[in-house]
Amino acid sequence: MAFLTLVMSSMARCLGGRTSSMRSLSIVMLMMVVASLLPEGAHAFFNRASSASPRSLDDASTSVQRGVYVCERKNGPFCPTGPYKSTQGVIQKKISVREKDDASIFYTNEAVDAAKKANTTLPIIARINPLYDKTLDEWNANDMRLIQHLTSFGFAVYTTTKVPRMGIFPGPERMYPKELFWNLGDHTLEGIKKISEMASSSGGDDDILSMLDASRVGVIGYSVGGSLTLRMTMEAQQQGKPVLAAVALGPTIGSERSEGGTGGRDIFTQGDGTSLVRSTLLLLAGDDDDRGGIDGVDTALERFVNAPRIKALVNGATHCFVSVYGAGCQNGPLGRCRECETVSVEGDTVPDVGDGCKGKCVDTDLRTQAAARQMAAALFVLKLYPDGSTVPPELAKYRKAAPTFVWGPAFEGSSPAKLSAVVQKDEPNPVSIKLDE
Repeated sequence: MAFLTLVMSSMARCLGGRTSSMRSLSIVMLMMVVASLLPEGAHAFFNRASSASPRSLDDASTSVQRGVYVCERKNGPFCPTGPYKSTQGVIQKKISVREKDDASIFYTNEAVDAAKKANTTLPIIARINPLYDKTLDEWNANDMRLIQHLTSFGFAVYTTTKVPRMGIFPGPERMYPKELFWNLGDHTLEGIKKISEMASSSGGDDDILSMLDASRVGVIGYSVGGSLTLRMTMEAQQQGKPVLAAVALGPTIGSERSEGGTGGRDIFTQGDGTSLVRSTLLLLAGDDDDRGGIDGVDTALERFVNAPRIKALVNGATHCFVSVYGAGCQNGPLGRCRECETVSVEGDTVPDVGDGCKGKCVDTDLRTQAAARQMAAALFVLKLYPDGSTVPPELAKYRKAAPTFVWGPAFEGSSPAKLSAVVQKDEPNPVSIKLDE
């Protein structure tokens, strides 16, 4: 039987960044909730997988054999790709924020056409990568499945693709000025402002820019990018243009700057900046994360006192929300689950060239990534379409299902915010929907 670990509170404090060292380890209070008690479609979290990898592909699950989690009906409506999955692939439009072509917008023509037909616009999800090991374009390639998933639900995904320092060595943070880490988050916020300016001045000449709504913005980030995601909610709030929702996946905030960290802990634990944030926060980590993700979401749950928020742990999961080296991805039957996402996957199919993640990841890693995709999609559908009149018909049934999926009764126990604080007063009663409706 599957279980969902809801974290009520935690005294665990890990060293952040990409180190597995623990500064201290205390008792963690956990409440185990039987998944069968959750509403239909709320099974985003999964059983602890066996530590032993399948001995051959014959022993592996269908998901492992295919290299992508194969969604089942019990997973609910947000596990498969959404109604705007593109038959021609996701479109990437490069834009210039500080310098030429230093950012990109991803979208599908299907979503644009649906928004035009419904006389509405596309919300924007800003996505923040880590700076370690790779260029930002390489990070995008490794996490293309998430980008594809979000665009299939009618969002435009914005991401910075170029800053002065990328692919930095994953050594002690004291090697780098703290401004190096904050720069990527600052660039992302500047990019959203730039989109707003460009949309206002386009006069409809640029088809995609004229369809973007910079007043409906969410943000999602992984690892150090998850920490920058939380910081961006603070910066946006202080500038009077708050984001509506944020998803932090294994956010690593590290240690204090005086102790050689990035300075992220100083920002989140000193001053009252966190208390000003009202954005809805979804904080996810694996319960076997030894890269600081648990500490990051513990800290955010404690400090963002006025933000509707929830922290949840994925059973048996590590830091492997993206299949990359250093993320703690486990051994699959054909080798390490690292770098395999560089061959992007459209929907639930695996391309012939390179075979993507086929046979390289265990169930837990594939399910961890599937959980992140579907929980993020559900939250953003709920929060970035705050007015029912802005919801295209194809998304209406998903929005009705989103409150149950993200903020069902079992989830409320881990968050100071009640369901009524997250869902608008005129929100209809949450309902479950069938995939074939």
